[in-house]
Amino acid sequence: MDLTTKAIDDLRRLARGPLYLPGSGQYDERRQTFNAMLDKRPAVILQPLDVADVSAAVRWAADADIAISIRGGGHSVAGHGVGDGSLMLDLVNLASVVVDPVARVADAGGGAHLEDLDRATTAVGLAAPSGTYMTTGIGGLTLTGGIGYLLGTAGFACDALIGAEVVTADGTIHQVDDGTDPELLWALRGGGGNFGVVTRFRYALTPLPSVYGGHIRFAGQGVREVVHMLFEQQAVGPDELTMMIELSKDAATGERAATVLGAWTGDPALGEAMFGPFRARHDVVEDELRVIPYLDLQALAGRMGATYRHYWKGHFVRELSADLEDVVAAAQDAMSAHSEILIETIHGAAHRTPESHAAFGARAALANISALAIWEDPAEDERQIAWARQSAASLEPFSLRGGGYLNYAQADESAARIEGAFGAERFARLRAVKRRCDPDNRFRFNANIPPA
Repeated sequence: MDLTTKAIDDLRRLARGPLYLPGSGQYDERRQTFNAMLDKRPAVILQPLDVADVSAAVRWAADADIAISIRGGGHSVAGHGVGDGSLMLDLVNLASVVVDPVARVADAGGGAHLEDLDRATTAVGLAAPSGTYMTTGIGGLTLTGGIGYLLGTAGFACDALIGAEVVTADGTIHQVDDGTDPELLWALRGGGGNFGVVTRFRYALTPLPSVYGGHIRFAGQGVREVVHMLFEQQAVGPDELTMMIELSKDAATGERAATVLGAWTGDPALGEAMFGPFRARHDVVEDELRVIPYLDLQALAGRMGATYRHYWKGHFVRELSADLEDVVAAAQDAMSAHSEILIETIHGAAHRTPESHAAFGARAALANISALAIWEDPAEDERQIAWARQSAASLEPFSLRGGGYLNYAQADESAARIEGAFGAERFARLRAVKRRCDPDNRFRFNANIPPA
């Protein structure tokens, strides 16, 4: 979309934050995401200084009839934060985190990353359930679920959301909590960025005890047995033990490989016993399990560079069975060097939290299983995307209701799969909230929920 000089001048007059236009300095830098497949070009980029800037910019977008994309951490695999032809709000200046250790509450700006939140909360012995990549923006993560190492004891990231500051499509600033607008708060707990710009998140925090965990890696044909062990462990394991597994191929030999990542937040003396069956296996090739600072655990996934291309697809599954293990093994055999299958098991507090607490629709699932195609050569695009799609299709018979994790969704995610992630009744309720907050679907660069 080409904007007139007058429109740009109006935006400069209304908002105090820096603007970036196509061809200007930092425009290309600010529109990048971690997915090298994407080359999206907003009409204009604004880095608002505060919520007043956000409100002014949203009102300007309504007058200019332009859609709005919201960039928090730039970690969306679909690049939802960077919309073609949009007003892109880059929330980099809204990243402060303030913790009240007595009330066990954290207020975090909409542009904060996991690293910002974790450093502020762990400094006073507390934590919010979140994710596992420190460079992830808290916004997209929280609004669409959030799976991390505290899932068993504290639930999904969205479960800890107890309040928010939200700018809706008419530019109104709302202070949202259970007392002021419980329906919008419910929608924000898993309904994605459909309802406005969240400039501040308020989290209920949980005490953070000592953590025993890290990762242990296996290689060879016995990897299938490791998956089975993980399924068995999570079926009967205590809340304090949360585990996931990354299935890959050894770069040198091409044989199956698996990395189990986990955290035990109970009595540290019991930590070794919790991982004992895995450590006793003969095919362990690397063992980095130990008493570990929570920040170090969160940093295990590293930082995703901008040179890799990504296409992810999967399902929340309703069962963990031998047939499912067969399907996962076949998908692993068909993958290429950098790709992986990620299995995130769901248990404990995530299951016990009432369904009515949040819009998030996969609470009853036993695991989230995703085929993560990751590669570098553009000539491989067709083959890699086909592998991810085929792998996801093979998981469909085990799916909770036909939808995957919307935090991992691609831009081509079908309307049916988005609705399937919530279920018909929950989706209809979300559409009603969308109609109230954004009747013209100005916030549509997301796993989109159309207004009712």
